[in-house]
Amino acid sequence: MAARRERGETGRDDEGRALTGNATTRPKRGRPPRLSREQIVEAAHEIILREGAEHLTMRRLASALRSTPMAVYHHVRDKDELLVLVLEHVARGLPRPELPEQPRERLLAACTLMYRAFMDNPWVVPIVARGDLVGVSAVWMTEEIMAALVALGLDDQHAFRTHQTIWYFTAGQVMSAAPRPGAADGATGQTGEPAPHYIDVAMASRDPAEFPHLARLVGRSRHWEAEYRYADGLGHILDGALPRHDTAGGATP
Repeated sequence: MAARRERGETGRDDEGRALTGNATTRPKRGRPPRLSREQIVEAAHEIILREGAEHLTMRRLASALRSTPMAVYHHVRDKDELLVLVLEHVARGLPRPELPEQPRERLLAACTLMYRAFMDNPWVVPIVARGDLVGVSAVWMTEEIMAALVALGLDDQHAFRTHQTIWYFTAGQVMSAAPRPGAADGATGQTGEPAPHYIDVAMASRDPAEFPHLARLVGRSRHWEAEYRYADGLGHILDGALPRHDTAGGATP
């Protein structure tokens, strides 16, 4: 019997099981590789980037991992916890350069970093807007913005409200400018030419006398929109929110 096993011939072992060849050529059976939280987070991030956060489900994630939803639930409690893990994964990769010493320049730099982070990851905006999900490794930006606003003369309440205004402005700018997963560039038509601006579309069938101010923008609004910069709007906010100083050097509301 032993000799027949060595030659890899078909036969039976002592317990009557079939021997179909050399044991070293038979596939090994066992449990599939165990998932890790890191694998789950990276796969979830890929789905978000390709398809959008609204398409991230435990079932979709399990399919991408060639696993089961129950295996995923072994590592994360629910979708909210998964989103927090992905937010933190992204936040840890954000740059944190040295900021200028002067408060206004420091504020502008911190806000610009926030804007660029959101532009690189626009899917984050509606999630963070909920208020209860956050990547804690990015909270330093909020701290820097608040600290600079206080250093520029605002009390905590006014600093918070100004920060909120900056946040709403930044979020709106990102959501209007960043492309959506799987969508074409909204500013470019199929021919490669700039798509009509909404003012051009709205005024195409309107009497210019009905909306004279908008009529003067037809053909120019898309170009002016393209020239608009985040720093321009941020400067408008700060000019209106920060204390002004009179000729005697005192601050005025």
